[in-house]
This record gives sequence, structure tokens and C-alpha cells, in this order.
Amino acid sequence: MSPAELANLNHESGFNCAQSVLAVFAEDYGMPLKLALKLASPFGGGMRMAATCGALTGALMALGLACGYSEFDEELKDKSDQLTRELLRRWQKEIGPTDCKVILGYDVSDPDQRELATQAGVYDLHCPRCIGKAAEILAQMLAELA
Repeated sequence: MSPAELANLNHESGFNCAQSVLAVFAEDYGMPLKLALKLASPFGGGMRMAATCGALTGALMALGLACGYSEFDEELKDKSDQLTRELLRRWQKEIGPTDCKVILGYDVSDPDQRELATQAGVYDLHCPRCIGKAAEILAQMLAELA
């Protein structure tokens, strides 16, 4: 099963978009699954304020696990920053906007807007694509680095 398929399966199982993406990569890069799911839990729905898409933040967390730094070194910081910008560039090329409310067309932090979004089916329309694309982009980047 591809990373995109795994991430969407996680989402179908009830995890939010950030959890769904991070969970695909966590154990491969040293983070226990339960810890990854807990860490990413506040990031779904654009951090519950329809800000940066949770699928994107989940991918960024996974990128940090795979390629981040834990002791300051200018070269490592620059490499991490470069990879972050590259992930964001690829996201913007594939998806476009980074904010949940722009992607969905609704401010899902507002209960009335969230209900309208549900009625309009925008979660089913946009979220699987964003979750799958975030996992796919990260998997491609990690393969290129290997």
C-alpha cells in the first residue's frame, strides 16, 4: 500500500489529517505510533482554527523526524530549512493554498461554517486529496534523499 493510501486509511479510521500523515512515517523515523498520534492530535482542521492544513503540518512533523536536527548546527539548520521550503513548494504546486479555510472554502473553526461544509461534502471532496498528496510528496522527497 502506498503512503498516500495508508494516510487516507488512517483518516478513514477516524484520525485527523495531521495524525493520518504523521502516522505513516513515525515509526520508520524513531517515534512510537501512539506518541505520534498524540503529538499530531491538536493539528487537525488547521489547528482547529482553519489555519495551516493538518495534512501539511503532519508532513512537516514527519519531515522533522526524518531530516530535522536536535543540536544546533548552522549547516543542519540550513538543510532543514531547505527541505521545509521544498516540501511547501511541492504542496503549493500540487494543492495550492496552505490554509484549511481556503482549501475547503469554509472557515471550519466556526460551528455554523463547519456544519455547512459537512452538508456540502467538502471534507470528502478535499481532505483525502490533501492527506494523500502530503504523504506522497514527503515519501518522494525522502526517496530522493536516500
